[in-house]
Amino acid sequence: MTTAEKDRQLDARIEQKILEFFGDPDAGLELRPSHLRELKKRMAQKQKLTPLSVVARKYGVR
Repeated sequence: MTTAEKDRQLDARIEQKILEFFGDPDAGLELRPSHLRELKKRMAQKQKLTPLSVVARKYGVR
């Protein structure tokens, strides 16, 4: 097993333990019909994506 694979396994175990400890605050909750409609509407829309290089240049990061 490579170091990268061991790292991924360790990350997964840590995440699992954190979720076990804190739990999922949304567990058992349902989306309101209005939120569900809005989510479906947004998922159906064509998303405008901006490349990272453009954002970095805009904010003077690069």
